[in-house]
Amino acid sequence: MQRRVLLMRHAKSGWDDASLSDHQRPLNPRGVKDAPRIAQMLQHLEWTPKSVFISDSKRTLSTLEGMKEVFGEMTTHIMESLYHAPVTTILECIEKASRDEITLILSHNPGTEMALYELTGEFHEMPTAACALLVEQDGKWHCQRILRPKELD
Repeated sequence: MQRRVLLMRHAKSGWDDASLSDHQRPLNPRGVKDAPRIAQMLQHLEWTPKSVFISDSKRTLSTLEGMKEVFGEMTTHIMESLYHAPVTTILECIEKASRDEITLILSHNPGTEMALYELTGEFHEMPTAACALLVEQDGKWHCQRILRPKELD
């Protein structure tokens, strides 16, 4: 069976409250709207994840909550190390992905874009809430599609 992984950047966060740390920034209204929209498209494409490796930041956790409105519950691995993670940490999560189910890795840039480049040898812009649909074939990763909220309209 081919391993399928979703590599996603968190939805758009807000900067309105200067008293909050970067780690505690919430989603802005666009981010709240975009998370379930991406989930709906993934469900439509039959790419519904069963497990997720996720950064412990408020904006990634809020992104996941919006997606769960569509997907329902899934096995969740909250990882402090995915907060502004280097490529190696993201790749370690991908290596842990099951061959029996779709895994979502929900993190931050620049690590998301860099991990995608490392896996495929192709650069893809990953704005907020963008999600790359990756398939491993014969030991090589291929990007089947990138979902970006602005392209779903």
